[in-house]
Amino acid sequence: MAFALTGLGLLLSVLASPGWAADIWLFRHGEKAPGKEPALTDAGKERAQRIAGLILRAPSTGENIRLYSTDYRRTQETIAPLAKATGVTVESYDPADLAQLAAQLSTLDGTVVVAGHSNTTPELLKLLTGIERHIPEDRFDVLYHLVPAAEGFSLQELSSDPHKP
Repeated sequence: MAFALTGLGLLLSVLASPGWAADIWLFRHGEKAPGKEPALTDAGKERAQRIAGLILRAPSTGENIRLYSTDYRRTQETIAPLAKATGVTVESYDPADLAQLAAQLSTLDGTVVVAGHSNTTPELLKLLTGIERHIPEDRFDVLYHLVPAAEGFSLQELSSDPHKP
């Protein structure tokens, strides 16, 4: 499946020590149907495939991969294509205890991927980096990619939307 992935054109280098050795990807679940425990829509399923492709093609993605998701159906379905492609089991985390997850992530190396929500993804980013971001309720395309660097880390804000310029 051919598709274009576009960057939002933002790359930040932070000189403070990141406190971790992992290449970390954070993103919100794909588009969801209405309801209390909704599944992904067709657009959400397509986005999940694009997200998996983006992460798998990234030069920094290695063989040591850890996958995390909340237990909600929409996050599980968004990370499922990546889990299937890598053969890695998705580990659940408690979205009400992001400080514990951030502490756990800071001890890991390799590639770490976290599927979350419009509120938990920016909060986890803030806990890991001190950088504040907001994801509107109607936006599903943002991915945050944290790459350890010699001095600090690089933050790339990417889009999984093939229609963005």
